[in-house]
Amino acid sequence: MKKLFAILVVIALVASVASAQSFWGQAKMSAGVGAEVALPTVSGNGPGMGIGGFGLFQYGLNEDMLLTGQVGYTSFMEKDYSGAKASMSALTILAGGKYNLGKAVTPGFYGMLQLGIYAASFKVSIPSYTIPGYGTIGGGTGTTSKSEFVFAPGVGMQFGNIDASVKYIINSDVSNIALNVAYVMPL
Repeated sequence: MKKLFAILVVIALVASVASAQSFWGQAKMSAGVGAEVALPTVSGNGPGMGIGGFGLFQYGLNEDMLLTGQVGYTSFMEKDYSGAKASMSALTILAGGKYNLGKAVTPGFYGMLQLGIYAASFKVSIPSYTIPGYGTIGGGTGTTSKSEFVFAPGVGMQFGNIDASVKYIINSDVSNIALNVAYVMPL
């Protein structure tokens, strides 16, 4: 049974690597789902690390260029600021392209540029305090949201159906480095 499983894994890996070229140069469409880890570049008062997921669509224009569309949601970890807790989540809608940089050396190595909207929602919870002889003061929760235009350059590598990339999502409030891994299938 273990040998059969090992043989099936090897066949799947070979088929996956063999299909890598189908995404580049054949004007094919592909779609996939992935996971993201976002590392904010703001120090101190910024949000914690983010974890999220996304869906993507790609359309091959020629042997070197793919048009891309991506929609994702990322939830950033809560941080404690002297008792007050702050958290953030973001909906990201991006469109752009990937250019195959490594077809001569390493097929599937690409550079990318995406532009889009970053809709962030912030939540702050302030605890209440009891002062003996005076009662309870403070406490409450506040939320706000903001949408911004973002610019996201990056690089990546496609290994068959697996696409791994790193990009820098640049906006005015909470820029972050996004590490993405996706499973992509031709349509």
